[in-house]
Amino acid sequence: MNQPIIRMRQVRKSYGDVAVLKGIDLDVASGEVLCLIGPSGSGKSTLLRCLNHLETIDGGYIDVAGTYVGCVVKDGALHEATESQIAMFRRRVGMVFQHFNLFEHLSALDNVTIGLRKVLGVPKAQARERGLATLEKVGMARWAGSFPRHLSGGQQQRVAIARSLAMEPEVMLFDEPTSALDPELVGEVLAVMRDVARGGMTMVVVTHEMTFARDVGDRVAFMDAGVIAELGPSTQVIENPTSLRAQSFLRHIQSRIS
Repeated sequence: MNQPIIRMRQVRKSYGDVAVLKGIDLDVASGEVLCLIGPSGSGKSTLLRCLNHLETIDGGYIDVAGTYVGCVVKDGALHEATESQIAMFRRRVGMVFQHFNLFEHLSALDNVTIGLRKVLGVPKAQARERGLATLEKVGMARWAGSFPRHLSGGQQQRVAIARSLAMEPEVMLFDEPTSALDPELVGEVLAVMRDVARGGMTMVVVTHEMTFARDVGDRVAFMDAGVIAELGPSTQVIENPTSLRAQSFLRHIQSRIS
């Protein structure tokens, strides 16, 4: 396995008296696709949001590509990062949400290039060229001038993926990217994600798409009640889980599909 690009040690997160993450230890190798599965409320999305510092952890630490998330090392100790340091970090970690979060008043191309121009300072012509190339990768180049309201949910999600890819992140996070889509649109988004994975991108994916997790994921982590209850090669965890809780969850998922 390649060297870890993500290291999580004893990561804890609570909301009031409710402990959502209870001491998570996890490594993700460079170029690996890790799928997080488990019941609603198990902590999957919270873990993902902590990785991008959209949520602040209460204990432990997260290291992404040699940078402590939300912290900097000073005089041998960890200190809270400044807003500019956090913004610099987020350039390196792309995130795709359940809902597309596109700017309704901007075209698909402008949605993809706005971060390049406003955050990275890429000149307009260069940003346009890069944006079109990225839209081409997700099969959306012909809709570059279309506004979100004229696109299907699957097309909007592909634009959202392109927006993240255009920033050339080191890691991509996907938080149930197909859950808000009509069933007939799920396949086109999963196909794009497969292509991103084949390109060697490090990906952490929260998903209920078990076929995708089995076929595209290198490993699967089953989360339950704020802990990783099972972790292993994707085929092993999906087809032959060892924990009773994972067995029950996967039986339930399978019964819903069939």
